[in-house]
Amino acid sequence: MIPPGFFSLQPPDIEALKAARDSKGLIRLLGHRNFDIQWRSADALGSLGTTATLPLIAELDHENTAVRLGAIEALGTIRDQRALKPLTFLLEHDQNVEVRWVAAIALGSLGLPEATGPLTRALKDPDRYVRYGAAQALRTLSWEPANDMNRAYYTIALEDWTETARLGAAATVPLIESLRDHDAASRVKIVELLSGISDPRAHRACELLLKDPDSTVRWKATLAAKSCGVPVTHLPWGLSKRPRAGQNPYAAAVLNFLFFGQGYNYLGYWWGSLVFMSYLSILVLTQLQLGPFVPYLIAYPVTALFAVQTFFIAKKKQDM
Repeated sequence: MIPPGFFSLQPPDIEALKAARDSKGLIRLLGHRNFDIQWRSADALGSLGTTATLPLIAELDHENTAVRLGAIEALGTIRDQRALKPLTFLLEHDQNVEVRWVAAIALGSLGLPEATGPLTRALKDPDRYVRYGAAQALRTLSWEPANDMNRAYYTIALEDWTETARLGAAATVPLIESLRDHDAASRVKIVELLSGISDPRAHRACELLLKDPDSTVRWKATLAAKSCGVPVTHLPWGLSKRPRAGQNPYAAAVLNFLFFGQGYNYLGYWWGSLVFMSYLSILVLTQLQLGPFVPYLIAYPVTALFAVQTFFIAKKKQDM
């Protein structure tokens, strides 16, 4: 669907729509190609008050992310308690990070104590932005953690690492759960904190981090191993369990067998393309002399040897 006003050269009159209290017209502009018009429309919708609540709630499942974001922002400004449940649903179920993030902020803006439940659960979200939005919303609601573990989730969400470290063993479980974070930099910081906690659960987590998909996290876990109580002999074993990020040896071998030279190119050797072009030229010239099939009968036994060589080259390449 083409957003409204996509081909229009004349900017929409948002003030006129606002004066006319035309919520439907303003909602249509939430999907406009111009970001300035999007946020001004959301701002205008927020000024309409509770009369715009239900039309905005109806747009929360819109396929266009910009429309959903604008509707959530407007609902946060209106502060109608009818928005509590739909905003909670978005916070807990929407797949889009930005939507969950702004939903958390909007829930805080409602000023309702009932919002603290979903917001405290959002402190465990795997995305740092959503966690941060939930923590800021809880701060807006003057929420206070009931115990040190809840405080740890809260300080981790705010990335207040000094306060998190002060909590000691009470922060172990929240820190371990936060290792689901998609951001490698956050996981690196969590490794540092876990290495300073005298808790067997923290030590076990440090050992598991040796197989983290990110090489920086793995290296930080290796450096922290001594502080975590991980035996030095366990380091190679733990690292051997990591996901392999390097090139596939089988793919390299097949490429060199069928298209000699391309297997080297796949492994990152710049001269692989030159080898392939030379191989192709020789193949074409030989076909002109011997016919279309004979050159392949000669070439494939030779490229098979190079395919085996390529396989072992790929196996030896390090991806630590």
